[in-house]
Amino acid sequence: MQVFTLETVERCPVFQVATPQVLGTSIVLNLEEFPELNWLSAYLTTLNTLQSECDRLCHSIQTIAAEGDVYRNCWIEPYTKIKNEKKYTYYQLRRLTGERKKSGQPKVKTKHLSHRAVGEVRAAIARGEQIAALEKQQEQMKVQLSRLKQIVWGTDRRLERMGFQNLMTNQSINQFIKGCL
Repeated sequence: MQVFTLETVERCPVFQVATPQVLGTSIVLNLEEFPELNWLSAYLTTLNTLQSECDRLCHSIQTIAAEGDVYRNCWIEPYTKIKNEKKYTYYQLRRLTGERKKSGQPKVKTKHLSHRAVGEVRAAIARGEQIAALEKQQEQMKVQLSRLKQIVWGTDRRLERMGFQNLMTNQSINQFIKGCL
């Protein structure tokens, strides 16, 4: 038997045997009595896992952003000049503006960097790349969450139409949930 609750008001001390108090009505399901709901515990576990992973990624993004400047769509480009038969290397920060020229080429803004600023800018570019990768993972998690919710909502509608006669949907839900993990 499993107890699914919305929100716990307070925890009972270990020495008390009483069930936790909850806001609203708690749901107590004996899954042996409802074989068509066997997938529910796997669904809730997977849902909780995906949501906690999304939260972890969001926290990681915030932590990286708090470390300093974040540059996206930027790169450092070295160039050399020859003066009095000596080569001097200078650095430029290049960034995409998001606009395009008449020729179709992307517009690029340039900023000259001092030698001291190159390290800071490289770190900011690395932070931007890390955040972009984490946001991509977060988007994938959100897609999995929405797919998981859609399949459960769709299955609920299918079960209502069929009058709970076909238990094959139970197997398809279990296979999908295992695929998400």
